[in-house]
Amino acid sequence: MTRHHLLRSAKRALRRWLAIFKWAVSAAPAINYPGRKLRLLLIYDFASQPFSVGDILIFQEAALVLRENYDLDVVDMALVYDSSSPVVKDQAFSHIEPDSFLFHLSSVLPAAQVNPHIGSLLLFDSHRRLESYIADNRDDYLIWPRFGDYISREYLFYKCFNELFSDYYAKHGALPVLQSRPAATSWARQFLIQHVTPAVPVSVQLRRNPATPARNSDYESWYALFQYCAKHYSVKFVVICAATEVDTRFRNLTNVVIAKDFHTSLEQDLALIEASSIHMGPSSGPGTMAIFGTKPYCMFGFDTSPSMIKGFVHQEHRVRYQFANENQYFLRQIETRDILLREFDHLWVTVNNSSNIVCTPIPTMR
Repeated sequence: MTRHHLLRSAKRALRRWLAIFKWAVSAAPAINYPGRKLRLLLIYDFASQPFSVGDILIFQEAALVLRENYDLDVVDMALVYDSSSPVVKDQAFSHIEPDSFLFHLSSVLPAAQVNPHIGSLLLFDSHRRLESYIADNRDDYLIWPRFGDYISREYLFYKCFNELFSDYYAKHGALPVLQSRPAATSWARQFLIQHVTPAVPVSVQLRRNPATPARNSDYESWYALFQYCAKHYSVKFVVICAATEVDTRFRNLTNVVIAKDFHTSLEQDLALIEASSIHMGPSSGPGTMAIFGTKPYCMFGFDTSPSMIKGFVHQEHRVRYQFANENQYFLRQIETRDILLREFDHLWVTVNNSSNIVCTPIPTMR
């Protein structure tokens, strides 16, 4: 290697480490530039964060909070992984290997663009490449997470809820609403008009994953709910799940629409959750979209200790985040037929009493 090449490599390395040093010693660049705003660089590191739709959506909500806190412009999201060991060690992700990572990435990637302020979506196959990008563009960005959390590979779920969301809620009384991009929102509204109206749309996420069977949905209980509601409520359930998770019996029910029968993408599924009047399902995955929305929801099998979440609210058998209203909640129980009927009826009354939505139950005796 020539002396010229050596000097150029040394300068590049110095610039990279200088940028990392600036990232390490400051929470954010000092001010927006005159005439333009800084961008947010949101880093989702698969070495420390799960290969999970739900966690990516939590990061999107974090981006909305940071954007408002620092008066930022667009959000650039950087996804980074180690090509030799691409995901965190967990049984749920054991099927994802180095040579199949990009194949599986397509199953969660649409969640990285569920943000009306998204700018660039960046993918790096090494942390060194990400850090080189930061070195070249450091002055354009506020970077999150902070350097200490990035370098220590901290799981950031609790930092989001206990710091970012809690502090923003204490100051403003509500969180920014996580919304799909306009094209997806428009598509979802038209889908519901075509396949659900005049019934009331209720999105239901179902889960059947052999890798984590304890978190799977009880399909028999859901089938019983759908059958009962067909005779008692003017409602249609929009079932959100993978094509392999569909129960074929649902296709025989006139009040059930299976999203995957229309070959929906993940982004379209998330928009359907956002556009529906009520959401129900497990407390993970695509249903996270409802957590940062305004619609009533009930989610089952919540397995995070409420004591680890700042401001968690207990109300009878239900628990909820401090920023959620009383009709946005979780149950620690697994669903049963009776529990589903009870919680659906509770949410139905909530929606029926809303000034924005008029719902008319089919009159019949129980």
